[in-house]
Amino acid sequence: MVFSLPGNSADFLNELTSKRIIIIGNGPSAIGQNRGHDIDTFDTIIRINNFVTDGMETQVGSRTDIWVNGANQGLKRRSIIPKNILVMIPPSVLARKGDSIHKRIKNRLSTKQYYMLPIDIMTQMEEACEISRPTTGFFAIYFHYLLGFDITLHGFDFFVGTRSHYFDSPIVQWFKDKGIIKKAEKHDVMAEKLFIESLINKGDIKLLSQDS
Repeated sequence: MVFSLPGNSADFLNELTSKRIIIIGNGPSAIGQNRGHDIDTFDTIIRINNFVTDGMETQVGSRTDIWVNGANQGLKRRSIIPKNILVMIPPSVLARKGDSIHKRIKNRLSTKQYYMLPIDIMTQMEEACEISRPTTGFFAIYFHYLLGFDITLHGFDFFVGTRSHYFDSPIVQWFKDKGIIKKAEKHDVMAEKLFIESLINKGDIKLLSQDS
């Protein structure tokens, strides 16, 4: 797949070339290893959706250079909004909503300063990976991989074994794992896991444990 940035891309995307990028997932494996210092040494730190760093810096690092989100219904409002925001919405949703999607995004992000990937790029990615409606985390990994960046991953569990996030309280973890709180029901998380693992096995993408 030949892939390049659109001509009207945000400056923060055009400035990524040749930089070491780490993408931090929200899975439970993101914590418990005290890798915060190692994470903060990367040139660019990308975080997903409802990430948390406050009080967890020793585990997940402190900076957020790019915030990737799907502007979904469960997105929590932030008192401090990252400077660089990349919005990735499934093409089926973009096709249904059209330009009206921007009103929803601005409301959920509490800012109009974001860059949304256009529907043609989102469609190309979904067709190329042959996975229907991937998660925001998968789209974030795949997008930067297709652009040829030096990518390291940490904290991506693809909801295998648990539906919780590293920042969930014990009671929320319990509700999610029991299926009382639905999570990732619309996604083929096993297909995503196998796809990303194939890239790791080929050496195209690294894990933080391999990078250090």
